[in-house]
Amino acid sequence: MDSFIPSSYCNDVSTAVNNTVTTYMDKLASIWGECGYDDISIGQRCEAVKQHVQKLFEEMLEEEQENKDLFVTKIEQHLEEISELRKDLNMEISVPEFENLPLCNIERTLRHQLGECRKIKESLACRLADLQRKEKMLCDDLGIEPQTGFTDQFPTEQRLDDFENYIKERDIEKQRLMHLYQESKSAIIAIMTELAIAPTQEFERLVCGKDAAFRPTRENMAALNQLHQRLEQQLEDGKAQVAELREKLTQLWDRLREDYGHRENFLSTYRGHSSATLEALKDEVKRCEVLKRQNIKRFVEEIREELKHLWDKCLISEDERVQFRPYYSECFTADLLELHELEVQKLKSHYDQNDEIFQLAYQRQELWDKMLELENRANDPDRLFHNRGGQLLIEEKERKLIQKDLPKVEKELMKYVSLYEKRHKKPFKIHGQPVSDVINSQWTLHKEHKEEEKKAKKFARDRLLDVESKMGSQLRAPKRKNTPGTPLLGSHKLRKVAGIERAATLGNITRPIQQTVNNLLPTSDGATACTSDALACAAEPNDDNTEQFHPFSHLDNLDLVRSTNIRFFARKIIIMRHVITLLSRSLVYCEY
Repeated sequence: MDSFIPSSYCNDVSTAVNNTVTTYMDKLASIWGECGYDDISIGQRCEAVKQHVQKLFEEMLEEEQENKDLFVTKIEQHLEEISELRKDLNMEISVPEFENLPLCNIERTLRHQLGECRKIKESLACRLADLQRKEKMLCDDLGIEPQTGFTDQFPTEQRLDDFENYIKERDIEKQRLMHLYQESKSAIIAIMTELAIAPTQEFERLVCGKDAAFRPTRENMAALNQLHQRLEQQLEDGKAQVAELREKLTQLWDRLREDYGHRENFLSTYRGHSSATLEALKDEVKRCEVLKRQNIKRFVEEIREELKHLWDKCLISEDERVQFRPYYSECFTADLLELHELEVQKLKSHYDQNDEIFQLAYQRQELWDKMLELENRANDPDRLFHNRGGQLLIEEKERKLIQKDLPKVEKELMKYVSLYEKRHKKPFKIHGQPVSDVINSQWTLHKEHKEEEKKAKKFARDRLLDVESKMGSQLRAPKRKNTPGTPLLGSHKLRKVAGIERAATLGNITRPIQQTVNNLLPTSDGATACTSDALACAAEPNDDNTEQFHPFSHLDNLDLVRSTNIRFFARKIIIMRHVITLLSRSLVYCEY
């Protein structure tokens, strides 16, 4: 106590108290003397004064002790509450050293720190309450249960941050679901408008109502998705039915030769895919069906023409066509017409589902025919004398293009055919045979034809060599003899006569050359046009036993014959070279 209260202040108080006691005791003694109390009474009264003073000090001491105990109690309470807040807030609260401080200062310091902590706790509590309110609203809208992690302990700042992030995620989820709801709502309203229907069920009215009334719960979103899918399926079914009825109605109109004015009026009146349009189409189809039954024979004949076109389009063989016996029936009934319609529908579906295969098959057959045509042209000798406009070069470019495109088309065709066969577990047939068999058989026959063509050329070549070896082939020009007395012509007259002779004999020279080349070259069927009669005529001399020009009489013609099996450009060069040589020698012969 001496350390907290100055000693001078206590001495002054003690002196003042002593002086007061002395003063008042003197007054009491004077009063007691005046009263005539004896010593015993005065002693008793002095004892009473002493007890009163002592009691007063004891009461004062007790009161101050109580105040001290109160400070101690408050300090303990503050420390205890601070400890609890430290646990609740999960934060460190610094408590300074209190060894040399009065209790009142300690209590005031702790009370101030405790107030700050309470403010922090109240702030966190308010934040928690606000977040929980938001969570409850979101959970009610989403149809989920709120979190229960804050019932056992007070949340920390970190936990509140995590809780706030969780609420933000739920809010984002709600916004996403509401966006999906709005998209589905727009689509549903559009479908209902297109189908010309109105919402009848309670949930349908809820979906088509105000956005604020819709709660994006899991059940509502599932029901919304089901409603959307159901309406989409209803729309697709309606479109399919309307399209089917329109197609069927168009066929009936075409067969009945219905007036186009009636068609346009009906189609313009009943548009879209509504139930009214569907019912109107059904009624019109029924009306046309009645008229169809009245003209059943004409309908059967028309649909048979269509069926024949589809057979050709789908590359159906004759054996497969014969298997459809109703085609040959003469009993024209509604059942017969229905059988034809089913067959037509089956073929149309078959063609539409395999359009890629058929297009590739057409393309491949076109390339194949073009390849055979070019090969036949290559075997035609006349094309060498009619090569105008670079026709041979064009054919060569086409041949190279076909050699490049045909394998690609066949590979692509077989890829689609393999997919078809894997999917349907059966081969894809054209002309009654699998595609692979058709391609292989065509190549096999083509190869056999080539071999036969080579054999025919070799046979013709060997036969020609045999004839030449027996007949001879040397060309000798006749010697020029001058008749005595005959004046020699001048050089200019000689050139004039030679020119006239050239012009006169040029046609006679070129015609046997071209005729011989045509006979030597192979024809389209692989055989040669050179016959034994032609060979004998070529080797036989004239009646006047004079040597005369003939294409077979020069050794170069032997080379020409032997080169007929060379490729296109080699044959062209050799033939033209020999033709020019023969022409030049023939002109020399004419000069003689």
